[in-house]
Amino acid sequence: MSEDAVRDLAQAPAEARSLHRNEVFPVHVLLCVAHHESDASSLLKAAGVEYAALHAAQAAGQPASKPTNKRELPWSSSMEHILQLSQSYTKKHFTSSHLLALILDNDKDSVTLLRECGLNVPEFRATLSQRLGDA
Repeated sequence: MSEDAVRDLAQAPAEARSLHRNEVFPVHVLLCVAHHESDASSLLKAAGVEYAALHAAQAAGQPASKPTNKRELPWSSSMEHILQLSQSYTKKHFTSSHLLALILDNDKDSVTLLRECGLNVPEFRATLSQRLGDA
């Protein structure tokens, strides 16, 4: 895995905690991808999607809950599935762009959030797919 993919996965629990969640969902990884400098975040920005807007939309779309004191947060079943799929990329250098592609293909909540933030998802998938094909 590339440094950017490792970083985004490692920071996802902090995103989940900031939104008072007790599990790490794909949307938390999406927030990390959008937040940190990478090819994937550049593609999102070029498509008009900024971290602040994503975070605000995600925070507004969920009920208020108590902050968690858990030291370690578990991966949700949907995130576990995405991580299992990432294992099929062992022959390629797995980046945040690959992570973003898996999230788009396997997590409807993340796709809904991106649409709410104005992303044309089919067009973006095509651009991302082309970028990954060039890699």
